[in-house]
Amino acid sequence: MKLYHFACLSSLSLLIACASEKDQSNQEVAIEENSEPTMSEVAEANPSYWGYIDYLWARNGENFTQEKFSAYVQDWRVEADATDVAYTSFGYVPVEPDERFDGVWAVSWKSKALRDQAWEKWLSNNSTEKLAEKYGDIITLGGENYEDVYGFYAFRPREMANPWVSQIGPEQTPYNVDIRFCNFNENMGFDDLREVINADFYPWLDNYELSNPDDSYNFSIEVPTREDATFDYLWKNIHKTAEQADRGNSAWVESGLEIQGKFDSVSTCEPSNGFNRFAGYMIKEEA
Repeated sequence: MKLYHFACLSSLSLLIACASEKDQSNQEVAIEENSEPTMSEVAEANPSYWGYIDYLWARNGENFTQEKFSAYVQDWRVEADATDVAYTSFGYVPVEPDERFDGVWAVSWKSKALRDQAWEKWLSNNSTEKLAEKYGDIITLGGENYEDVYGFYAFRPREMANPWVSQIGPEQTPYNVDIRFCNFNENMGFDDLREVINADFYPWLDNYELSNPDDSYNFSIEVPTREDATFDYLWKNIHKTAEQADRGNSAWVESGLEIQGKFDSVSTCEPSNGFNRFAGYMIKEEA
């Protein structure tokens, strides 16, 4: 699976014209300067780039309670703040039980470099060990050896319609998140996906928002960084409430199926009959 493709080739005449050691040295410098950009550089140069996200699978321990979990959240934030790197954190709880996890804990940064800096400080502070010593029977994040940590470059090409201020704390009302995992069909890629979004999806959204001005909606396209990823990207729909999500999905069935066919010609997505639904909770929002 190839997520992006670049061609930075030197001409053949330059490759064969270097006879002296000096010329060879100059050629090496030229090749280095024209090497392929990293995925981080490509992602962060994109106008729709939103940030880098780590998703950590969360498993509840045998003594899990909401009260103890709230205490864990407070102590986790103390450790995360100690990295001195700005971040946003949120959590997803599956509406239907999932045998792989009880929830998904997410942390996002403005760049992968900031993410790496934060993780380095987190590890040097022994933050995982501190939390495990106190809350090991309450919750575990990311697996025993961080095997359940999944990184993504997130892109949000459109501003949220009717944005809301996220609540913080155990009494907050959850927002709604619907997710599908997609693979490009043969000879298709992000340019083809962008064409459907710009030409068809945006006009449909404009009309829907005119008829439903109180609804809040945004979407996120997120590209996995792990080599063992089995999909090219995930598509995430974000609504303020489940009721708004259901209303939008019903409208899509009524008037968006032709556009859905165009999306289907670009990518094959799972689940094929809808989305995985989560209740979203804000843990920490960067100022």
